[in-house]
Amino acid sequence: MIELVGYIRVFSQHGRLVTAEQIAAVAGLDWDNKQTVAGYIQLILNEAYADVQMRLSDKRHFFYSDKSIVERYAEQWLALERGDAFEAIIAQIRRNSCRHTEVYQESVLTFAPYLYDGPQLANVREQLPQQLGAEDIHYAVDKQGKGYYYSTQGLSHSYAAVLANYDPCEWSN
Repeated sequence: MIELVGYIRVFSQHGRLVTAEQIAAVAGLDWDNKQTVAGYIQLILNEAYADVQMRLSDKRHFFYSDKSIVERYAEQWLALERGDAFEAIIAQIRRNSCRHTEVYQESVLTFAPYLYDGPQLANVREQLPQQLGAEDIHYAVDKQGKGYYYSTQGLSHSYAAVLANYDPCEWSN
């Protein structure tokens, strides 16, 4: 497993989680799936490799370095890999809303791990309200014409509008 660490770290720097099989193929090594978990346990016992994280998703083990990828990003990436994009987006909107300090800007979906373009953003706007259990998720547009999402589990409609239109440079009397 040690021979795969360099590859895990490089892929992580580029925002990607990888399986041991994928890395072994890139490295030109033979890999037996049965050795993945035991190899990982032996690996992380060495402090020099403590940054390597493993997550199970759809019966596959994915690896990343927490020097480059935070756990929440990894969970979003895995949800996308499983085809559960709406699950990941809904969870992220709720997390942001429950902080009571910001709304979830639609433009966030144009960055990794999503990389959505205009038609994909429109699809999210259309499909997200139809997702089972997403009744608390709302979409609105701020005064600058930028779209944002929020959850009524954490923000009221009016407070979300205030947060979306907040200008830190604005002076009040």
